[in-house]
Amino acid sequence: MKILIAILLFCGVSTQVTAQPGSADGILHSIENANVTRAGENLLVTRQDAHTPIEMIFTHCQGLGIQYEENQWWVLPISTTGAQVDANRELWILPLDATSKDRSWHIRLTGGNLSAKKTEAGLTVTLHAENVTLSRAEARPHSDPFGHRFSLEFAGGSELEEALAAFYWGTVLPSVVEKTMAANFPYHNGYVLSTLNVSSYVGSYPAVDHEFQIKGRLAIGSEADLDIVRRMIELQFKLMNDDPEVLYRAPTSVQPDGRREYHVRRNSQDNQQNAAMFPLTGDIEVIEEAWRYYEAKKDAEWLRSNIESLEHAAGWILSNTDQYGRVWSDVYYEDQVIKDGRVTQAQAFAARVFVLLAGMENLLGRRDEAARFDEASKKMADALVAPLPMGYWDAKNGRFIDWVDRDGKAHDHIHLLANELPVAFGYATAEQAALVRHLIDTNAEEFERFPSFVAAKIADYDKAEIGSGGPYDLCAAGRYWYWDAAFRESQEQSGVLLDQLKTVAAEGAKNGYFMSERYDMDHVYYIDGKDAHGAEKYYEYPNVFAAVLIEKLLGLTVPGDADVSVAPHLMSYGSVEFGIPEYALRYSYSEDGFVLQNLSDRPRRYKVDLSALGFAATHYGLKSRSQSGTVGARSTLILSAQEAARWTPVR
Repeated sequence: MKILIAILLFCGVSTQVTAQPGSADGILHSIENANVTRAGENLLVTRQDAHTPIEMIFTHCQGLGIQYEENQWWVLPISTTGAQVDANRELWILPLDATSKDRSWHIRLTGGNLSAKKTEAGLTVTLHAENVTLSRAEARPHSDPFGHRFSLEFAGGSELEEALAAFYWGTVLPSVVEKTMAANFPYHNGYVLSTLNVSSYVGSYPAVDHEFQIKGRLAIGSEADLDIVRRMIELQFKLMNDDPEVLYRAPTSVQPDGRREYHVRRNSQDNQQNAAMFPLTGDIEVIEEAWRYYEAKKDAEWLRSNIESLEHAAGWILSNTDQYGRVWSDVYYEDQVIKDGRVTQAQAFAARVFVLLAGMENLLGRRDEAARFDEASKKMADALVAPLPMGYWDAKNGRFIDWVDRDGKAHDHIHLLANELPVAFGYATAEQAALVRHLIDTNAEEFERFPSFVAAKIADYDKAEIGSGGPYDLCAAGRYWYWDAAFRESQEQSGVLLDQLKTVAAEGAKNGYFMSERYDMDHVYYIDGKDAHGAEKYYEYPNVFAAVLIEKLLGLTVPGDADVSVAPHLMSYGSVEFGIPEYALRYSYSEDGFVLQNLSDRPRRYKVDLSALGFAATHYGLKSRSQSGTVGARSTLILSAQEAARWTPVR
């Protein structure tokens, strides 16, 4: 018997259900050995013959399973023919095309397990369970892997919401190959890909790449993403501890066969200069990553068990710091720029993470260690804002330089992060900050050609500064954009944030929401009629998009001293809802005020900052079931389960 599934939705039960070509249910082809009944918007699939599994056939699709094992969550992408995974909690089946009108399908298990195998035609799912729930969602679900939904209802929000879903399901989740492609690698837990185009490269890159893989996942905040973040950090610790020189260096990469690149040097184009690639980058980054993970989970025991690894990372950084507090980092982010000396952005990052490390030591009651790292941070910060030749500030030109080489020569082409970070982190003097703001505004056309360009004067780099691989980093990249967005957030430049997000979302939509490694290189270099270059289906922009949208524009983060921080930078009235348990909230912004509702089933502590919204008010009337009064633009409160609070501007 063959019955269209679309008819089944209205009529109830069948022993075998087959969707014929052209049916309204797209990728779901058939269900065998099951009674299928409608349960609200979902289908309840109940096994008929207890000795035979339920079988479902899907066509023109890819899959992603969720496994709970070893007290943690695992993501299991299925995208290559012949691949098979076993899952015991969830399975998502998605159309191949992110913009397809066909819906995705979600199988939720409350017992039993399933296997899913990718075939040339699609996906065959074998279910060993008495019953499962089958539901539909968008081609790229507007949810986390557990079905917790998000929605953005404001001007331009639907496009950003669609891009977030497409980037998350198309790149962020499929990049996790711990139990699939990497299952038999010497290092497998925490192994994520930088590009889904594995013909480019299949290594995992703790230096730089892990930082932004982690930032995107922390922003999404699902339990599965947070478990991946923890394993990625622990992989970095393991690689540091496996350093054959026992220096606790974080390697540039780890390859499928276990090879680790702890020391990589590169020549300049003219073969006259040479620099080390990322010798300190991973060690600096992992300190911030550990702090952000602690904020999300509040897991002091995890922090205590790993504090020694963080101190080893700090020790390697300090061994490359001189008596004046200057960090000799060589290359930090731009692996095709020969920075053979002390780099301004590295100095700023190092000063900041030592403050974070001191805070972690204090949390654990380790006062002496906290004081030592706090002192090191202050020394680094003082050196950062000091004038040349001892520091990094060019008083003559009113800006921070890019780097000083080991011969004492300053290099400067108006580097974006070298100028933004000292201001965003609060280290720049008031005069320096004002000059930097003017500098950024003056060069906005160059920096914002695509979010965000490494420097304003990229044509000025010479062959002694450009690496032997060519001017590959003299362009826009997601890593620069994240910190550019952090600067814009600190300056309450909400319009710039929104424009940046719209630009990246529109670019993603052109190519099925896959992004390339570098952008707008048909500008000064690589004049070939193409804006995008490098590896395709690259991790960086999708992850950074998620982080910039959720953290910077929507203003949702998890601080160490509250459950959620809410600091919106919306440019128009509307509402935002995140059902992901990390946030579990809805807020709305209107002419009448701001409303925040706790959607969770327990009381939660919120830090709320309305200073970036357009109320032009310094005080608000705050009213909820449990409290009322007048507060400033920044306030802290506890809302019970499902409770809402309203802020009304006092004008």
